[in-house]
Amino acid sequence: MKRCVAFINRKRDPLRSIPAALALLVSFVPSVEAAIFTVKPGTRFYSQPKASEKYLLDLPEVRVHVPPLRDALGFCQFKLVYKIVDRDNPALPATGWARCVSTMTNVDNLIPD
Repeated sequence: MKRCVAFINRKRDPLRSIPAALALLVSFVPSVEAAIFTVKPGTRFYSQPKASEKYLLDLPEVRVHVPPLRDALGFCQFKLVYKIVDRDNPALPATGWARCVSTMTNVDNLIPD
């Protein structure tokens, strides 16, 4: 019996290259580190980066999105995350300032007042 070797001109399946392309694209995307944290009991939030009763916010139970949006004079401005029942309340602010000790990338400590 003779062996017959035939080279077939196969078209490349375009779906085979998708995983490789996705892996290549993902390697170019910078890593993003963000999380939602529960705050320490007694943490107060202010509308301005000042520990004054004038700027004190009356908030329900809240969590914060980190890293903070801004850092100024020992205060960090956080995006506030409310419980589901409070999320539709337009009177609640989207951000608030709290006393904090921070580093370049994350919050080490929220300081209770």
